[in-house]
Amino acid sequence: MVLREITGVSRDSNGHKRRWFHDDYFDLFVRHDEDGELVAVELCYGAGHEERALVWKREVGHFHDGPPAKGFDAEVLATRFARASGEVPRRISSSVLRTIRDFSRVDAPRRPPRLKYRREGWQER
Repeated sequence: MVLREITGVSRDSNGHKRRWFHDDYFDLFVRHDEDGELVAVELCYGAGHEERALVWKREVGHFHDGPPAKGFDAEVLATRFARASGEVPRRISSSVLRTIRDFSRVDAPRRPPRLKYRREGWQER
């Protein structure tokens, strides 16, 4: 599968541009400021009740949502994402790959993980 961009996504309440890329395994949500700098990356992966989200927010850092990431293997996830990153601009896909690899290096999430990943209203299909 190849990630394709979902168009017509609105800006957030801070005026940041949102972008959404989707395939059968991943949903990638990114936000960036007026200068094009990323302020948030949310990579949802898995399906159904096993869906998880690896998140990086500029003001918070890294954290994981959903069931615990037992056996989290950054290289396996990075390889799968790299293969699927079809329509994702290189600048964004490079940042996502860096986020995946950086997450595996942090000692612990900076906030308690939720047991189930929750989407915001604009992320619902």
